Amino acid sequence: MRIIAGLAKGRKILSPEGMETRPTLDRIKESIFNIIQNYVVDSTVLDVFAGTGSLGLEAISRGAHECSLVDKGANTFELLKKNVELLKFTDKCICYNMDSYTVLKNFVTQNKKFDIIFIDPPYAKEMIPPAISIISDNLLLDKKGIIVTKIDSKETLFEGDSKIKLVDHRIYGNTTVCFYRYKED
Repeated sequence: MRIIAGLAKGRKILSPEGMETRPTLDRIKESIFNIIQNYVVDSTVLDVFAGTGSLGLEAISRGAHECSLVDKGANTFELLKKNVELLKFTDKCICYNMDSYTVLKNFVTQNKKFDIIFIDPPYAKEMIPPAISIISDNLLLDKKGIIVTKIDSKETLFEGDSKIKLVDHRIYGNTTVCFYRYKED
């Protein structure tokens, strides 16, 4: 795993051995960032279920202003912190070793808003709808922001809720990437 573009282009990202996480393949990550490139510069980013931080760190490398990275796994969190340090992004990243839903709820009390939210939970766990519900109910996504999720291609697409809707999805083999935005008024 590596950073594809920007300040840290070509730098490696530490990842755990085994199947504890599903790192985003470089070709999928590159496709995601080609699609969301106009959102990235100077953005405030949230990467929940971050694993070792591949998506959030790529956003920082490409010019995002700040990124909150959330993962509750003890092993992956240590690697996440090391990746932030190795890439010298400690001034732009805050790492949370907590449950992603708890952090989302905590951001409500802080009046945080995000331009880009990455939601990349373990596959086939139905974790995306509750996360989007918290984001939607509490207006954590900027009105012009975007949510990017990854699911197994065998999973049913979540169409969104009363405020946030699925606007696009792309299939890359056994991975489907979904893009959500607020519904137009």
